[in-house]
Amino acid sequence: GDTRPAEENRLNPAQLMLYRQSELQELYEKLPAPERGSVDGVWRGGLMAFTGLGWLPRWLAAALYRLLALPINPWRGKGFDGSEGANRWFGLPGVGYGFYNLKFVDSPVDGHPALCLDYDRKDNVFLFRHIRGEGRVMGEGEMLCRMFWKTKSGLHPVLYFTLTRAG
Repeated sequence: GDTRPAEENRLNPAQLMLYRQSELQELYEKLPAPERGSVDGVWRGGLMAFTGLGWLPRWLAAALYRLLALPINPWRGKGFDGSEGANRWFGLPGVGYGFYNLKFVDSPVDGHPALCLDYDRKDNVFLFRHIRGEGRVMGEGEMLCRMFWKTKSGLHPVLYFTLTRAG
């Protein structure tokens, strides 16, 4: 049967681990963009819905995503400061690495306003420069985000993640 949470609980980040990428995309496209200046600070991250894992039973995929929240995964979230930011590693506020420029623009994927993270910066290693991210507001202090890999043929979905304001 359908193990997705009831409609009234859809925006709970922990419950979103049960969602498939297609379901998260549908939800994401309905969310509003954050206001400019409203995201500054440190945000705790949670990974989910990796491309290629949609064949796993929902309960098993959710268990895997919960494992990624344990100390075996050094990524802890993101920090935003004005027009740029960095991933946070090994704790919050943690070490900043994997830098991006922030833009409040229409998504190149669905055309709706979003917070866009562009990793194509000279201070990143080559592989990081192919990453693009987007975020929209789920609720107070919570965002649903998605990550893409940029190639010559376009943007390809990699995963979804949540950000919850830390502190």
